[in-house]
Amino acid sequence: ASEALMVSPDHPWVTPSEETGLTDTPNYEETIAWLRKLCAATPLVTMTEFGRTPQGRPLYAVVARKGTAEKPVLLAQAGIHSGEIDGKDAGLMLLRDLAFGGKDALLDRATLLFIPVFSAAAHERSSEWNRPNQRGPVHQGWRTTARNLNLNRDYMKVDAPEMRALMRLINQWHPALYLDLHVTDGI
Repeated sequence: ASEALMVSPDHPWVTPSEETGLTDTPNYEETIAWLRKLCAATPLVTMTEFGRTPQGRPLYAVVARKGTAEKPVLLAQAGIHSGEIDGKDAGLMLLRDLAFGGKDALLDRATLLFIPVFSAAAHERSSEWNRPNQRGPVHQGWRTTARNLNLNRDYMKVDAPEMRALMRLINQWHPALYLDLHVTDGI
């Protein structure tokens, strides 16, 4: 069903993952560059830095909204396990469709707050061999941060700077619904 949502490779807003036929995922720099380009092209989408990793990588949240009226916030976070990164790529496709694909009516009654890559350090520990038993993408990130913390196990302890930043973001935005776009590892 996801393939029906893809655009052609010559579409002006094809996502990096779609360019590969959904077989690979862009690195962190490519992801953020694509999002910056999107934000510059539409008033519906903005991006904000909400924290930094211990290595100094910025953590970004993308805000998709219509108008200035307060609406319920849907927080969708991807990339907590960066080898399971489908949510990031699907989120880029959704943002594109909200901005240029006629799906902006979805923002009439809600604001989308999207974190494309929560575990940025793990995302950049990418290799073709991180998960040899997984169906894809070709390059997968790691499960743990550079400090060997599994952010998916840190919600109660809040040991990692990434998780502390997320808690501040949650307290700032007060989402009505929080989606963890955590996918199977294909086994």
